[in-house]
Amino acid sequence: MKTAEIREKFLQFFQSKGHLRLPSFSVVPQDDPTLLFINAGMTPLKPYFLGKKPVFPGYEGEWHRVTTCQKSVRTGDIENVGRTNRHQTVFEMLGNFSFGDYFKKEAIEWAWEFLTDKKWLGLEPDRIYVTIYKDDDEAFEHWTRVGVPPERIHRFDADENFWPQNAPTQGPNGPCGPCSEIYYDRGPAFGSDTWADYYHTRESNRFVELWNLVFPQYDRKEGGLLEPLPRPNIDTGMGLSRVAMVLQGVRDFYETDEFVPLIQKIVELSGVSYEGPSSVAHRVIAEHTRAVSFILADGVAFSNTGRGYVVRRLLRRAVRFGYLLGLRQPFMYKLAVVVAEVMGGVYPELRENLEAIQKQIRIEEEQFLRTLESGIKRLEAMLAPLAPGDTLSGQEAFTLYDTYGFPLDLTVEIAGERGIRVDTEGFEKALEEQQERARAKAAFSKELFQRSHQALAALAAEYGGTQFVGYETLEAQAQVKLLLAGELLEEAPAGTEVQVVLDRTPFYAEGGGQVGDSGILEWEGGWAKVFTTQKNPDGLYLHMAQVEEGTLKAGTGVRALVDIHRRDTEKNHTATHLLHAALRAVLGPHVQQKGSYVGPDRLRFDFSQFEPIAPKDLARVELLVNRWIQADFPVTYTYKPLEEARKEGAMALFGEKYGDVVRVVSVEGSVDHVTSKELCGGCHVRRTGEIGAFVVVAEEAVAAGVRRIEALTGNAAVVFVRETLERVGRLARELGVSPEALPLRVEKLQEELRAREKDVERLKLELARAQLQGASTPLIKEVGGQRYLTVRLEGLEAGALRNAADELLDKHKADLVAVGSGQNLVIKLGKAALERGLDAGVLMKQLSAQAGGRGGGRGALAQGGGFDLDKAFAALPEALAQATP
Repeated sequence: MKTAEIREKFLQFFQSKGHLRLPSFSVVPQDDPTLLFINAGMTPLKPYFLGKKPVFPGYEGEWHRVTTCQKSVRTGDIENVGRTNRHQTVFEMLGNFSFGDYFKKEAIEWAWEFLTDKKWLGLEPDRIYVTIYKDDDEAFEHWTRVGVPPERIHRFDADENFWPQNAPTQGPNGPCGPCSEIYYDRGPAFGSDTWADYYHTRESNRFVELWNLVFPQYDRKEGGLLEPLPRPNIDTGMGLSRVAMVLQGVRDFYETDEFVPLIQKIVELSGVSYEGPSSVAHRVIAEHTRAVSFILADGVAFSNTGRGYVVRRLLRRAVRFGYLLGLRQPFMYKLAVVVAEVMGGVYPELRENLEAIQKQIRIEEEQFLRTLESGIKRLEAMLAPLAPGDTLSGQEAFTLYDTYGFPLDLTVEIAGERGIRVDTEGFEKALEEQQERARAKAAFSKELFQRSHQALAALAAEYGGTQFVGYETLEAQAQVKLLLAGELLEEAPAGTEVQVVLDRTPFYAEGGGQVGDSGILEWEGGWAKVFTTQKNPDGLYLHMAQVEEGTLKAGTGVRALVDIHRRDTEKNHTATHLLHAALRAVLGPHVQQKGSYVGPDRLRFDFSQFEPIAPKDLARVELLVNRWIQADFPVTYTYKPLEEARKEGAMALFGEKYGDVVRVVSVEGSVDHVTSKELCGGCHVRRTGEIGAFVVVAEEAVAAGVRRIEALTGNAAVVFVRETLERVGRLARELGVSPEALPLRVEKLQEELRAREKDVERLKLELARAQLQGASTPLIKEVGGQRYLTVRLEGLEAGALRNAADELLDKHKADLVAVGSGQNLVIKLGKAALERGLDAGVLMKQLSAQAGGRGGGRGALAQGGGFDLDKAFAALPEALAQATP
């Protein structure tokens, strides 16, 4: 049964039981700062388990029964992914949920029906085992009543069968309850262990946990008191890939139908067969590519913190395993296409955002591959003075890891090629020492942070927040109230990086999408450069600065001057508001802001939109903004109570929190009926004409249902247009046409190129046929009853070699043909050889070991490159003899 069919059957089954079928939520939690990612099927539904009315947008009425297939992310054991058969970072969790409706009886009956009824999964009842919490007699009764023998129902303590784990004795307080896990015995083909063995070891490839039924029926109070909930709930989770693995009869989920296309593509790109130790690399790459694609599709971007750091770590782990397979160029972005093809029907965001996903992955791959190359150069220098039999110290291997991000396994492999071993124990010791230092530093930093936080809180309590005077001026006189550099300072000499708190400031603090201001602080006898400005929750502005000359002291009067580029930031900020209004005017009122960047260099605006913007609509948006700029409308602002501003239609910025009184920035005029009214604390021009010009430079998808526009204003827009015109003019001159005729010329060249590519392919085929016809009849040899022949051709690539192999097989009725050209090699098997159990991939792997090449394949076809063909052809008889069943 295909994975897609299992998923659909599950959802249909619970729909038939009165459940609302919901699509998967994003992997990025909404309104839950405690989580980086959605890590279980029930996580997005937590508010309804805690008493929120179960009403869902787009569905009428209340729904106390819900079913989902939720994409989930767990990253606590990334290093185990690929090395075991059960670890994943991104997985699909099938679940059925009850918010105070049905309870154990229905949950158990329906689970049994879905698993065993031939209409649904049709699993064998006598191979199902169940575990329950040690005191849960109610669950025991229901399981025996549906037909599970008592000897296949086993009781475990709260560390195994309670949610949260050990909640009765360890907490936390709140809703909790016992759970019941369902296991399936896949039979002796998957392991010789018994259920009794699993009972003691809790580890098995034979006994697979398919489903966990959680019964939240208590409210844990202080002291460990379990008070029954007035309306208990049901929360279940079934791992889709595990069920697919069982129903498809394969060893692990990497051999299921949704992973096989990825594995095959990795074999094709690397030329390395999915066999033996190298399969770990294939599994890591396949799983992490899926994970990266899913996470990026939901709007996460690569970064050094939070979710962005996690997805970066996944990509880098996959790239370094790709390096072990010989992949020296970006490759994961190509695999993202396979993920979209396989999973895009269920998760359309993978297809809708594929171009943006590929672009982000490729840039990140290129950057990390440069890091790997730097590490290799450093490793070569370390290995140069060593001889075979010597040892590279653990400290040196750790330096590579710590400084260059160079993985230990690559160090071991490269050193091993020279007969040099690596002191891995010394590496682990150095790593442990570094982690200890990091923990000590973190504890010290936490202490310093607490002291700084206390100083800031005391200052805010005494004086209030910093007075911002930067809406009308770029300079002001101020007094230094506080200096911080990890700890409270009385003075900061030249060279000190310091956070400066002023009583008043013209510097805008980062917020609302607008970057923090930079500039300088001047005082008698010295000055400091301000890199950026931030604001703490108490309203104090922190000027991140470095003292360049003199000594800055607390209490000193300073002249604060904002960098003149703030005027460019103001242009971009007001243009962002106009862009928002234009998008709503052209595309419709569904457009809502989802994020922004406003700096002196450019603007970026993310907004809700479920399909690409048509070129004509994007042109209309750009034209509207420029018409409003040329109309020179006044830009005004007022302060109003929040509710009053909302009633007047003022739009709130994505992710911002507002006080009771808000600043409303407005642009209103009669030309094309512009009305822009937004809650905004940012800096703006006085009139729209100051913006000068507005040019859209990019429009793309960034997440499911979210598009992004990047644009330039003012001089930056003029420079961009001028440089673009110059490039177009230069290209037109090189092609001998006018700029207006350039599109037609390019189209004609593309047609000519396609025609020539076809000619080249045709000539290659003719070259292969000519060589085959002109050559003497190849000698057919025999090994172990297998008839084979080897043929060397000249000047052909893999595609032409495959065609030549087909013709040779058909003409000579051989069992196997090996055709080579240059360093390329193709092995093709006939039908009879396949039926006798031969595998071209196995043969290719054996030849690779003998002839220095790399290749892969499976079944009737295998191909590879880098071969010494003389050695490969000479090694073929022995390889064939060993591979013949």
